[in-house]
Amino acid sequence: MTAIELIVNQFILEKGKLYTFPELYYQLEEKILSSTASIGEIGQIISTDAILSAKILRIANSSLYGFRAEIATLERALSLIGVNEVKNLILLDTLAGNFNNDNPCTAVNMEDFWRRSVYLALISKRLSIKLKHPNTDRLFISAIMSRLGQLVCCSTQSEDVSQVLNEHLNTSGKIEFAIEKNLLGFTYNEVSAKILEHWKVPSEIIISLKYLHDPLNAPEAIKKSYLTDLAILNAATIYSGLLEQDDSNTGVDENNEVIIETAESYLSRVDPLVNDVLNMDKKTIDDILFEIELDALEILGIIFPNTSLIF
Repeated sequence: MTAIELIVNQFILEKGKLYTFPELYYQLEEKILSSTASIGEIGQIISTDAILSAKILRIANSSLYGFRAEIATLERALSLIGVNEVKNLILLDTLAGNFNNDNPCTAVNMEDFWRRSVYLALISKRLSIKLKHPNTDRLFISAIMSRLGQLVCCSTQSEDVSQVLNEHLNTSGKIEFAIEKNLLGFTYNEVSAKILEHWKVPSEIIISLKYLHDPLNAPEAIKKSYLTDLAILNAATIYSGLLEQDDSNTGVDENNEVIIETAESYLSRVDPLVNDVLNMDKKTIDDILFEIELDALEILGIIFPNTSLIF
């Protein structure tokens, strides 16, 4: 049994009953897979959860989508946003609720964690739009879930998580994937893939998370079908660090002074061959990072209405 399997099995044994998806999610998945399901039927399933329905309507009316007319019904939201995107928002809400209600360890600040996750997801979505990717919603939710492995590890080896966080905080220029691999022998996204496999999340998401830390060395069959997904998620994980600089130090130099990094320096950290896949320049990245900040504020405010997150 691998180290990742041991961690996930321990997590399931200790927390399995707490970290589950609601029946509503599986009902929705079944309906979506049915070729006869109507928007009305899907809306009816979601409407059984009043709080969730309200959140979806708030998100549909947010700047994330920018619709001019107010969206007042779930059916309208489903038709405009898309059924899969709404399903992904339900998944995000469920994950946030599960982990926030039972914080696995003190090493990770949950507000910082979800802030970074939303940044990462929005960058992934913007990159996928720029590249005219056919499944932007899949990239969004894959990115949101890519860091769950850190929280899973928190419940079983919090000291190791603290060590990785400290190493990243105090080492300028070193990519998180490399730190995790060096200290733990695996990356958090690999743990995320394994726990999501247990939760029966769609295989496309699991594959994306399993190889995103090193897309160019993924098996050839995987690269053939998912190289763009992997490149987007890999780069977005690195770029999202730029938006964290207001919240924490990104490293210190030999004089113990905080190092403020630029989009250009982050662009240089992405493997040149990954950049070749994405074909992004400094201005594009700057524009994307500027565009998503307001969207991130709205999403975080909706998901965490009772916290002081980012305000």
